[in-house]
Amino acid sequence: MYKEVYVPVDNSDYSNQACVIGVDVARAFGGRVAGCHAYAAKMHDVRFRQMESGLPEEFRDEEEMQRQRKIHDQLITKGLEIITDSYIDVLEPLCEKYDVELVRRSLEGKNFKVIVEDVNSGDYDLVVMGAMGMAAVKDTVLGSVTERVTRRLKKADCLIVKDLDRNPFEHIVVTIDGSAKSLGGLKRAIDLAREFGGTVEAISVFDPYFHYAMFHSIAGVLSTKAQKVFRFKEQEKLHEEIIDSGLAKIYTAHLEVAKKVAADEGVELKTTLLAGKPFEQTLKYVREVEPSLVVMGRIGYHSDEDMDIGSNTENMMRYLPTNVLVVNYEYQAPDLYTAEEHITWTKEALERMDRVPGFVVGMASGAVIRYAIEKGYTVITTSVIDEVIENILPPGAMESMRAIGDQIRAQEAAGEEAPVDSLFKDFEERTKQNGSANGHRNGSADPEKEAKREIIEGGRGGFGKAEDQGDVEGISEEVQEEIQRAAQGRDRFECDVCRYVAKGKPARCPVCGAGPTHFHPVDAGIATAGEGENLNRSEVYDGRELHWTDEAKAFLDSLEAWQEKRRVKARTEKSALKRGYTTITREYVEQQYREETGREAPEVKKGGGCPVHQAREKVERETGSKCPIDHRAFKEAGRRVPEGGSGEFAWTEDAVARLERVPKGFMRNISRNMTEKLAREKGVEEIDMPLIEEALEGARNTMEDVITGKISIAELARDTGEKIEAGENGEAPHPTLTVTMVCTTCGEEMEGIQPPEECPVCGAPAEDFEQKQ
Repeated sequence: MYKEVYVPVDNSDYSNQACVIGVDVARAFGGRVAGCHAYAAKMHDVRFRQMESGLPEEFRDEEEMQRQRKIHDQLITKGLEIITDSYIDVLEPLCEKYDVELVRRSLEGKNFKVIVEDVNSGDYDLVVMGAMGMAAVKDTVLGSVTERVTRRLKKADCLIVKDLDRNPFEHIVVTIDGSAKSLGGLKRAIDLAREFGGTVEAISVFDPYFHYAMFHSIAGVLSTKAQKVFRFKEQEKLHEEIIDSGLAKIYTAHLEVAKKVAADEGVELKTTLLAGKPFEQTLKYVREVEPSLVVMGRIGYHSDEDMDIGSNTENMMRYLPTNVLVVNYEYQAPDLYTAEEHITWTKEALERMDRVPGFVVGMASGAVIRYAIEKGYTVITTSVIDEVIENILPPGAMESMRAIGDQIRAQEAAGEEAPVDSLFKDFEERTKQNGSANGHRNGSADPEKEAKREIIEGGRGGFGKAEDQGDVEGISEEVQEEIQRAAQGRDRFECDVCRYVAKGKPARCPVCGAGPTHFHPVDAGIATAGEGENLNRSEVYDGRELHWTDEAKAFLDSLEAWQEKRRVKARTEKSALKRGYTTITREYVEQQYREETGREAPEVKKGGGCPVHQAREKVERETGSKCPIDHRAFKEAGRRVPEGGSGEFAWTEDAVARLERVPKGFMRNISRNMTEKLAREKGVEEIDMPLIEEALEGARNTMEDVITGKISIAELARDTGEKIEAGENGEAPHPTLTVTMVCTTCGEEMEGIQPPEECPVCGAPAEDFEQKQ
């Protein structure tokens, strides 16, 4: 364990506490302490020479200058040596008291540099340093020397002392990410807790919302064509069904491995799985449980060996309000501990999995195993693999697989050389055969599976998507109940242990292993809008729709920190989609805000589009009934409408700004009218960016048809509702269809009906073009 302990000293409060802890650790493990102080004599010498020009006149004589330099050199060199010895002397009585050997290390040079060189070149196991030194001020969170030393240590662990009162080893929290250094930290924590009578627990954090936020960001910059290539629906389906739940399973497995490692040491380890940003969730957890020490690896599972320190470790050693142990020691758990739970595979199923390309076999087998655990299968057969394909992959991918199978069969029928067999070769035949499933759910097949699937197919994906048609003859009461739930979009069940959400009540949680009694229907009430509440349609990047109530939207808009707003929005929409919600209420957003930030939801100062919002709440709170006034009228009065608009629709601010980039006059009027016409066809009440972009694309095509003579200007005016007054000769004039646009960046002039996507000269975006007056 810790036989060689290294303690840098500077007589600050944190340094003195580090001396006490360092000596105590060395005593406990039968080691010795190296006391160190670094001084920069050469730096003082250089600085004195720089200051000589400011000396009084009587000291500028050449002989006097030489004498002053000699005196300064002697005083600085000797003085700093004396100060260094005095700092290290603080350790001497402590070492004598506990019979610990003291080694003195006086170093000259840049403090952090010489300390790192001394530690890395020696055989030290542990460095104990104060979080900050003599130069600390009120807002200091971590001293520069401590930070620079910690990130450069290659072998020794580093204990950063932040708490001046508590025993650092009474309650230890270890952060686990599956890396050898995190398990090494667990081993260190167990040894320290055993020696000093403390307790140990482990936490692990995964982020299921990152991909959603990232896709949302990507969708904002990709063109329509690029979005089709990226295939957002397929990507999101993949992440929802495989990657997100797979991450939860992976990090749960890391904690299970940690439990087994601790059990080998005779310790029953408490574990906690958290969802969110690792640093943020760890900080929130530490503030809640108030441990005396948090242990983490210097670098994590995804770090390169050349990395000086991981980003989460760097943030935590700065901002955690307790002692921090940054570990370089590594421990590899036995392979047996990291193996998948035992499930039997049939010979045919194994043969099919053998056909999976090597680079995806891990993901594919993991998805099959998780599905089998969730549905209660003890034997994985070819039909189980078919179910995984049907339930996880989107329709487009399934059609592609069938096409591949057809191609393979056609080649074989033509007598061509048989190609490499495909996992999906006979997928269509198997999925057409009703009742041929040979997967075993606790030993037997489900005879009602096909009937149930046919009935509830229209009810998946949200509330109100299908109607309950009443009881169905020949279907058991249990299945009928599930059909009714799915018809109402309420076929989602949530695990109360790990928060995994499943479609249909599973036999066992594929993430944490909890039984069916731990699964409960998701709360439908929290996603149900009140009578008369206005809903705002929001289309997420993969084409699915969510509807935000005015109050929910107002609460999100009231969040001032953009990082917080982005995270809460991503968490809310992602979790709503997983739970099958299509409506997002104020209550649900507040719940997600509390889970994301660990704080109570703030009051919303503005009333979400209704100027008497507070009055309505007061009436409903005091009377217990709905406010008799239709508050939607207030929203109508405050709608944003572009110049010349019908007032029938509410325009978002960015949609109005986009319309105003169209050259003013006939073209802008036509574009506005075509946008409102499209909104009527879609039956929406609000015009947002996706809608106006779709309308403008149609407007551009229409303008080109007018220019080429495919349609007349009169037909265009009639179709779009734009009036054209007759001229003096009684004929309708032909409006100017092209205008001169000027790039405000480089002055380039262009003729056209719309600004280009970017300037051909300087690359400026369309927003930088103005119509030439």
